[in-house]
Amino acid sequence: MNLTQLLMNHKESFKQKFIEALAKKNSMTVEEVRSDLKDFIEQYVDEKYNTISQVVLKINEIEIPVFLNIRRDRMREDKCKICESNESNVRAIEEKYGDRIEIFEIIEDRPEGALYQIIFHEESEEKKLPLTAIIDRGDLIKFWAGKTVDTAVYERFINKYLA
Repeated sequence: MNLTQLLMNHKESFKQKFIEALAKKNSMTVEEVRSDLKDFIEQYVDEKYNTISQVVLKINEIEIPVFLNIRRDRMREDKCKICESNESNVRAIEEKYGDRIEIFEIIEDRPEGALYQIIFHEESEEKKLPLTAIIDRGDLIKFWAGKTVDTAVYERFINKYLA
């Protein structure tokens, strides 16, 4: 799964839902909204996806495997117990692989946290944190959400892309 393609699919899906909502709210057809409000829609969608598009571009430019960790902010009072318990596994990967991989951490409630929705696109009321993933040159190799993952499991996927 290519990260850019996942982003484009998510953006297009959002745009379609936005157009349908505008049509319903303004008693217009979808076609009328598409033609009459085209510039507004494009500007709104582009602004909404600007930050996450930059994050995806940055991840895609990294030439070594990326270990992505989307988690709850460590400073929040309502700690994510799974994020905290998986922390030692993330640190072990960081220590073992050093500069041969890129650790990319994102806090879920910041704008770049929208990457969670792009990767984990199942419909759910609640985010399953943390989301960890192995990405190689823009290709999403494997991801896990809402669970602690043993270091050996991460290593199995990382080692395939370091060889």
